[in-house]
Amino acid sequence: MMNKFQKMMSGTLAGCLMASALMMSAGAANVQTYIPSGTVQAAAQNTAQTRTAVKINPQSADIYAEGIPATFPSEDGKTVYTALSYNGSTYMPLRTVGRWMGKNISWDGASRTVFLSGTTEKSYPCADDDAYHKEGVKYVGATGHATLDKGVKVLVDGKQQIFKNQKGVTIYPLFYQNSIYLPLRNIGELTGMDVTWYSAKAENDVNAIFLRMPLSDSKRAEMETYATNLMKQLLDMRTDTQKIKNCASAVKNGGYTDYVVTDKATAMAALDSIKRKAQTIRSGMTEQENPIRYYNSSLMNELDFLINNADTVMDRVKNGRVVVGSSNPDTSVVDQTAVMFGADNTMLDCERMVRMLRQNMDRLF
Repeated sequence: MMNKFQKMMSGTLAGCLMASALMMSAGAANVQTYIPSGTVQAAAQNTAQTRTAVKINPQSADIYAEGIPATFPSEDGKTVYTALSYNGSTYMPLRTVGRWMGKNISWDGASRTVFLSGTTEKSYPCADDDAYHKEGVKYVGATGHATLDKGVKVLVDGKQQIFKNQKGVTIYPLFYQNSIYLPLRNIGELTGMDVTWYSAKAENDVNAIFLRMPLSDSKRAEMETYATNLMKQLLDMRTDTQKIKNCASAVKNGGYTDYVVTDKATAMAALDSIKRKAQTIRSGMTEQENPIRYYNSSLMNELDFLINNADTVMDRVKNGRVVVGSSNPDTSVVDQTAVMFGADNTMLDCERMVRMLRQNMDRLF
């Protein structure tokens, strides 16, 4: 919520600077601010000494929090921020940290203090949520300059936090687009989550950052056994999904080319096999804890979809014309349900789940 500032007397340049600085930081505030007029000039001079414009860049790594692909929404969900890079470190919005911690967050513009306090339910905003991809949502990139502010204090349950980098040098929050940012290293300290980085090693690889609560060796081994066994079963099922793709042939349709299932016998056999294997895999799956809960749930839903739709797709293959791809921009000509039986969604999600545990991006198939 934006703060409401009392009008300030404009007699000096310093007074104007103070008003500008307070307005820039208002986006994080929940507390009304009153500045006695006699202190405006001194406060403005102090602000000028502690605030520095710094060059920022986009942050290229995918970020996962407790196995969930992270996103950074505003309080009302109408703005989605991005992580950014400054001075070799990755920074992310502090408001999201409050949600990860299960803390209320507020901002006092007068003392330039961020408060994280109380107890609320922890939540992990997910980059895949439809709420963050609908019309009207504003996406904030990371370009230009942010403001490094040495005067900002961060209090967690009343205790001031001092942040340092790996060399022990004190570091300070950044203001960017009305949001306060902290480095991931310090976010790990606040949340109690381990932070690990992975650097891309191959052409199709990506950079990734993982934040997760510490796991015991035994729990990690248990989860990895579950995930890798699941991957073996899905790889076996994938031999049938590949057959679905191979059953399609290019067929001219006016000015466009459709990819139609022409080898119906092979497609029918593959669909039946996918259904049976999906049922077997699904029956052995159980609910899991973080950090693999998110992708495990996705896999359950994907397998349920295959099981519930296999018979109807087989009927359409047997008795009709099933299009699994087309150069026609009208996507309605494609049987999207049939396409799912030739897709690699389940393998990809299982790969991501294994990655949460192994902390690597090596291709698993």
